[in-house]
Amino acid sequence: MKRVGGSRINLTLMGLAILLLISPLLFPPVAVHAQSATYVVTESGADTLSQVTSAGVRTVVYHFRLGTAPFAVAIDSKGDYIVAEHATNVLSKITPAGVRTVIYQFSSDTEPHRVVIDSAGNYIVDEIAANKLSKITPNGVRTVIYNFSSGAPAGLAIDSSGNYIVTEHDSNVLSKITPAGVRTVIYNFSSNTGPSGVAIDSQGNYIVAENTANILSKVTPNGVRTIIYTFPSNAGPHGVAVDANGNYIVAEESASVVSKITPAGARTVVYQFPFDDPSDVAIAPIQQTQTTSTVVSTSTAQVVTTSSSGLSTSSIASTTSSSGGIPEFPYQALAVTTFAVLVVASYLLTRRRLVDRPRETG
Repeated sequence: MKRVGGSRINLTLMGLAILLLISPLLFPPVAVHAQSATYVVTESGADTLSQVTSAGVRTVVYHFRLGTAPFAVAIDSKGDYIVAEHATNVLSKITPAGVRTVIYQFSSDTEPHRVVIDSAGNYIVDEIAANKLSKITPNGVRTVIYNFSSGAPAGLAIDSSGNYIVTEHDSNVLSKITPAGVRTVIYNFSSNTGPSGVAIDSQGNYIVAENTANILSKVTPNGVRTIIYTFPSNAGPHGVAVDANGNYIVAEESASVVSKITPAGARTVVYQFPFDDPSDVAIAPIQQTQTTSTVVSTSTAQVVTTSSSGLSTSSIASTTSSSGGIPEFPYQALAVTTFAVLVVASYLLTRRRLVDRPRETG
């Protein structure tokens, strides 16, 4: 009588191996590609709006005409870039595709210096030469929020209560202005500090780029200041943003550098410009896309971002590929390896059974 136990085991092992081989077809692997952060930078010296990834790859979004001096940028809920054109006294909108439209034409010698977007979608602008804080609707209607006697309002942020946090460069003051136009002083810097850019971290502290003093500092809402980082004397930190991990992204205007500084004070250079005077930086929403299989695909991902100015959603086209990001789980490699192991195991098991089986006698 012939024994069939070994054959049954062999068939079972072969069946499992075949199932593993075709598993990618039955259950396509899902890969999550983490895209690097993108910093949108105004290069006032080069009259350029550019994108720089956290990996240090730069692409030009828009070339302004010579002498425009784009100084500040904010990103609206649709993913468009709102730019304060310092020298031409214009507030403009640039699409990611590089299409420019004028939102508002200021009078001469206004010099819009910073722009942020409030929860209603209005543009709040520091007019540094005119010493004004103004609000401009998307339809181009301007109202003055506050008239400074002097001081040169240079940096601007919006806190969680909708108040405007302003750095007054010439008077070395950090102030808070309510939407109703009531001003209070948060902190008096020492003379020749030149506070410029300001951002707000997740704890509600004010992160200030002290342009003249070459310092990045933190000021609490109660007016307590600590130094985060001291730059070399030729850095000229001008714009600052806070990323999702609590790091500070700084546009070092005089050094032509965009850098990242951790809360612990460790600095790394993200990108070195060729004398382009980066003056401001905004952080585009980070997105994660899912793809099935390793085929290069293009999809549209819904992105939700939160900030001190409220909740906004935007739909951003993204391209995913099999390169970069988090690697896909190697189903096929695992299946092939398992198949080889099972084949070898089946062969060894069969060989042992043949050796151990008693010889049949006629």
